[in-house]
Amino acid sequence: MKILHVGKFFHPSCGGIETFLMDLTRASQGSGVEQGVLVHAQHAEQPGSVDAEQFPFLEYFSRAKTRGSLSYAPLSPGFPLELSGALKSFKPDLLDLHMPNPSVFWGLLNRRARNIPWIVHWHSDASGPEFGSSVRLLYPLYQPFEQWLLARARRIIVTSSAYLEHSRALRKWRKKCEVVPLGLDPGRLIPLPEANGSSAWQSADRLRILAVGRLTGYKGFDVLLRAMAKTGAELVIAGSGAERTRLERWTRDLQITDRVRFAGAVSNATRNALLESCDLLCLPSLNRAEAFGISVLEAMAVGKPALVSNVRGSGLPWLVSDGLTGWHVRPGDIDDLADRINALDRDRSKIAAMGARARQRFEDHFHIDPVSDQTINVQRAAMRS
Repeated sequence: MKILHVGKFFHPSCGGIETFLMDLTRASQGSGVEQGVLVHAQHAEQPGSVDAEQFPFLEYFSRAKTRGSLSYAPLSPGFPLELSGALKSFKPDLLDLHMPNPSVFWGLLNRRARNIPWIVHWHSDASGPEFGSSVRLLYPLYQPFEQWLLARARRIIVTSSAYLEHSRALRKWRKKCEVVPLGLDPGRLIPLPEANGSSAWQSADRLRILAVGRLTGYKGFDVLLRAMAKTGAELVIAGSGAERTRLERWTRDLQITDRVRFAGAVSNATRNALLESCDLLCLPSLNRAEAFGISVLEAMAVGKPALVSNVRGSGLPWLVSDGLTGWHVRPGDIDDLADRINALDRDRSKIAAMGARARQRFEDHFHIDPVSDQTINVQRAAMRS
């Protein structure tokens, strides 16, 4: 079986979907599946086909040239030709379309694409009250193609039952939907021997909290900073984004610069060292724009508990079992978040036990090997239907 994955970006681009797609395709190697990937070039990445030695687990790989973006969507006038080239040279038996991504709509107009089955990997909705005004304005243009594509899909993979239950876009297609969570390969989280994560922290005595993610509004990092002002804990935020200047101003205004550090976009090695040296991870997301939370999986995989927002309709509350593998707080509630941090700071004995259970939950449900097996089963079922 030959599968062509069509997504937004791929390694070394940072992001949850990019990380998952690489782990998934690598884990599926040797399972009777040949895989190709077609994505967009981002930043300094070179468009075009890539030497197979860079990704030896792929039979085909190409990046389409982009000319900027619009509301998080890459603009790629040449994507239809890239898709035609991939279909002609790789000759896939099935397309796995990772959404949201307007470029996958070119499959609707491509004769070769229409003549083979496809499934949809539904990573998140493309619109809703949690999205910005530009996304909501453009969604009426996006929606007809989205629904047309879902109508033609043989199967739809959704990352959690909670997200499926609250997705308006998938309401008509629930009979096609199957829940397969995101997963990751814990092998890439092993810190290098020379890495010293402890050097990132100001104090050896304070509770160490790590936050990882793009610096954007829905992540709730401004709420976390205001909660930090009511605690004695220390925080490192790893990630880049448009909100960094505003968040740094909040840090100065709150007079917590001695306990908060912005690490920026970090390498995999630095992220691994930070995970190894922190006490817990915090993801204080505000709404369903946070569909799952790969950074939480990374923390679970190395035995660290997570403190997350109980966002209704997101995968986060299901990913983290409150009081067993981590803790829930109310979205946007500064006092609730501060109270939980202070309680953990007073009784740190719970943290290690929570982390051990988080690691076991990861092994039971989110290791990339069983997730890959489940995905291949869905792909094979789509081929037969």
